[in-house]
Amino acid sequence: MSIAGACCIIFYVFAFHLERSNFNLLLTLYSGLFLGYFFLISSDYKYKFVLGLIFRMVLVLQIPNLSQDFYRFIWDGRVLISSINPYSFLPIDIVEKVFDGQFLLDKMGNLSGHNHSNYPPLNQLIFAIGAFLSPKNVLGNVLVLRTLIILADIGIYIFGRKILEFLNLEKEKIHYYFLNPLVIIELTGNLHFEGVMMSFLCLGFYFFYKNKYSISAVFIALAILTKLIPLLLLPFFIKKIATKKLIAFYAIIGNLCIAAFLPFFDSNLFENYSKTVGLWFTNFEFNGSIYYLLREIGYWITGYNMIAIIGKITPVFIVFYIGYLAFTKSNFLENQYLALMVYFFLSTTIHPWYLISMIFLGVFLNTKSIWFWSFTVIFSYAAYGVNYFQEKPIFLIFEYLPVFTLFYLEHRNRKINYS
Repeated sequence: MSIAGACCIIFYVFAFHLERSNFNLLLTLYSGLFLGYFFLISSDYKYKFVLGLIFRMVLVLQIPNLSQDFYRFIWDGRVLISSINPYSFLPIDIVEKVFDGQFLLDKMGNLSGHNHSNYPPLNQLIFAIGAFLSPKNVLGNVLVLRTLIILADIGIYIFGRKILEFLNLEKEKIHYYFLNPLVIIELTGNLHFEGVMMSFLCLGFYFFYKNKYSISAVFIALAILTKLIPLLLLPFFIKKIATKKLIAFYAIIGNLCIAAFLPFFDSNLFENYSKTVGLWFTNFEFNGSIYYLLREIGYWITGYNMIAIIGKITPVFIVFYIGYLAFTKSNFLENQYLALMVYFFLSTTIHPWYLISMIFLGVFLNTKSIWFWSFTVIFSYAAYGVNYFQEKPIFLIFEYLPVFTLFYLEHRNRKINYS
């Protein structure tokens, strides 16, 4: 049997015969996919793009099995097409106003059901499209969202190759992203929208390199309106665009982002949205690395969890670090990669799909740490049992120790070829 055929079978088993609580099977299947991945990207196989599509097609009829987030996506979409502001109400307060509301509330989980939506306006629009085209069928809604995610990945493939060509890099490097098992499973499989965000950011970079800054700004705004993470990357344009054009560039981004929120404006919008986003810094904890070390030091000093304090200090450090890179370093992609790596190293919460942005940037860089992390992040799923959730320190060590080691060696030796 060919490697490609074996990968198809593994993807099928992964999608239709795997429960999140069965970590041993999950790790075995994922290891097999990664082994096939490295064989494929190092081979001279001519149809890698087609293979990437086939792998995604295997997952098309699957209901996501590693994450329940998509139930909140369906909820927000149904809320929006019912002319209800998704930022104004908690799901538990309007359950009777949404079709199959109790079912979706139970499936999305207690945490999501008791918090306002944190998804930006363009993401809400995508959810609404799914709900409009399939208002009463979960699988139909999933198919709509999945189609949009696959189209976004195709866009990354096309324009990623164009950027590689512009930078005089091998166009085939795009397969490091397009065939990566984490990308396929967490985007197409589990319906996370980091890929849609990256497709807009990829287009923004493409037009930036073409010196079409106004068009670039539009696509970067669309990326922010899908996921907020590109906000961290805005300072890195400062040394790349002349002052007058830079002001216009930022003005376009700012005005588009403000305009997108206007249809949702009410007296509680800012409070509800900022409070929900703030939970990721001061309340939620999952799969942290440096943060967990800081938390243990806090326990030792004070005897209690200092997340509320640490979660306010680390963002300040990140802002200063980004400012330092933006004003003292001129390497555009290097700055972004380092900023995101440090941001995620310090974060209180790291879900596997958060790495998608760095996997994309890694396409253009001579770095191994993110490829290794895209494998070891699977150890985070060891925390999920049948009826319990418990993180295990040994798996955190398995995940982060090799990543920190590789990242340190790469950064120390300065052998990364950034553009």
